[in-house]
Amino acid sequence: MFEKVVFSDIEKALVDFLSAKLASMSESAIVVTKIPDPRPMRTVRVARDDRKARLDVEDREGRRGVRLILDRPRVVFECTDDAGGAAELAAKVRSTINAAAPGYIGTVWCDYVEDAGEENDTDPVTAAPRYTIVTDLIVRGKVLA
Repeated sequence: MFEKVVFSDIEKALVDFLSAKLASMSESAIVVTKIPDPRPMRTVRVARDDRKARLDVEDREGRRGVRLILDRPRVVFECTDDAGGAAELAAKVRSTINAAAPGYIGTVWCDYVEDAGEENDTDPVTAAPRYTIVTDLIVRGKVLA
């Protein structure tokens, strides 16, 4: 019989983690999963996006199986700032996330962060300056009793 493994809500964990870390840097940006209306001037939106194919050895060779207690969320961070500081905000977010592993992101143990890159990606609807960061995390689940 296989163990039942549950994985934490990585978006919520990252929102709480980044909010605390950015606040400790006296950063005024809010960290959210959904942009509120009206949209704040300076925000970081966190979204899990596993739709893009991974090209790692576990997926290529079929080594990821039901006994695996690891999750590989791909996370996108959209950093916007109407005053033009989106690149600086993205740099803070990127360095904070890259320094998180190995270690806890809230209550979630993160073994590894793979930085997949950053892009200057102006918001097409609002024309707000935006930088997008993509990362792949390796996080651990918990075995249900």
